[in-house]
Amino acid sequence: MKRPSFVPLTLALLAVLGFSASSFAQDTSAQAEQKTEADAKAATQAATQAKQAATDASAAANAAVRSSQAPAVTPEGAVAADANAAAAQSAAAQAMGSAGQADAGAQQAQAANAVANYGVNTGNAVAASTQGATAAGMAAQDASNAANAAQSAAAAAQEATTMPPPAPTEPVPPAPAADTSANAQVSVTSHPGNSISSNYHVDFDAMDANHDGSISRGEAKGNADLMREFHVADANHNGRLSKDEMKGWLD
Repeated sequence: MKRPSFVPLTLALLAVLGFSASSFAQDTSAQAEQKTEADAKAATQAATQAKQAATDASAAANAAVRSSQAPAVTPEGAVAADANAAAAQSAAAQAMGSAGQADAGAQQAQAANAVANYGVNTGNAVAASTQGATAAGMAAQDASNAANAAQSAAAAAQEATTMPPPAPTEPVPPAPAADTSANAQVSVTSHPGNSISSNYHVDFDAMDANHDGSISRGEAKGNADLMREFHVADANHNGRLSKDEMKGWLD
């Protein structure tokens, strides 16, 4: 943001505004004095606020650095703490710069008020005091924003040092083994619950051509109903039908 240039010294303003006895005008001078005095007061208050904000920002930056130097729970937390400490230091530097600008604006407003008290070129004195007060107010707001940023970064740095490690991933339980015992039986019903056909007949052992205890899609090709509903019967979606899955499909 572009800041107005400052003319901080009373003598410099006197030279620019022009010290001339012929410029006295009592009514205008009184109004000018009131205006410049108010501007000088506001600018001085803004400069004080900016200095306090810079002090707060500096304290936050120091706290962030201390946090980054403390042992962190995880390597990721240590990296995050360092990054936040750097951000806090940058914000503190910005706050200090803004405080300097606010002080320069206050000096300009005070000098313009002094010129107005002499009753010389009051119009220019008012303009100069307004410019100084405006610049001081804007710089004070910038300093306050920077202090807030520094404090937030300090809090984040402190939190990062206690960042816990990521929770372990829960293992996926294995699918239940297919029942390949010789005693396992497959019953046949004419009204299977999950099917869309009203009449089925499946000989599991005969269809299980390689006798591995399950029916693949290739082995099921001879049964049109089973092929159509293979994905329904294949409960664990492994591409093969165990005797238990066939029971669930037929029952």
